[in-house]
Amino acid sequence: MTLRLARASGAAIAILTIVTASQAQSGERRRPDPEPVHQWTGFYIGGNIGYGLAGLTDNGPLAITTNMTGVIGGIQAGYNYQIDSIVLGVEADFQGSDQSTSYNVSLPVVGSFSVSQKIPWFGTARGRLGYAFSCGCVMAYGTLGVGYGAYEPSASAFGVTLSGHYEKAVLAAGGGIEFMVTHDWSAKLEALYLDTGNIGSPLQVPGVGPISMRVRDAITRVGVNYHF
Repeated sequence: MTLRLARASGAAIAILTIVTASQAQSGERRRPDPEPVHQWTGFYIGGNIGYGLAGLTDNGPLAITTNMTGVIGGIQAGYNYQIDSIVLGVEADFQGSDQSTSYNVSLPVVGSFSVSQKIPWFGTARGRLGYAFSCGCVMAYGTLGVGYGAYEPSASAFGVTLSGHYEKAVLAAGGGIEFMVTHDWSAKLEALYLDTGNIGSPLQVPGVGPISMRVRDAITRVGVNYHF
């Protein structure tokens, strides 16, 4: 009798163990994805450095297309607000730039005609929409807004040199990925596209006529941010 009771007790314990393990595994399968570990909400400030490749199109009589390249660097500041995995934000930045180019063309009657152009500085103000992955340390984002920058062309013909300084609002759009290196510091890789649209007739060159340009600037940059 005692032996039968012991066997029954052992069987009951075994069945209880199997049922408990099965319930635990079922609960694990139904468990929702974990919330992001790190909250991106808050203010931040930082710096960046990168490289710009600007395509220039002359909409005037010369119809010349060329590229303007150079290093860019500056500072940025912004604010993020995280809702579950979605991160909403705003960011402003100011950049110094040495993007420049120059070229010479030989024209009938006019003779040698030279043009030089540069972008000395620009800044942007943009909204950001990001997705924070479950680890909380990585966020991918898109960004869209406006920029404002300086454009300085100069042209020479018949021994006359004309130069100008123009400031114009531009479209700014791009995207990137940001990594939390520590609790307070993050690093990012970002691509940004700027488009001035047509800059109407900034120069009137003797014998050539109005020279109007459009600048499309593709920028790749890395940066760091300190989060408050």
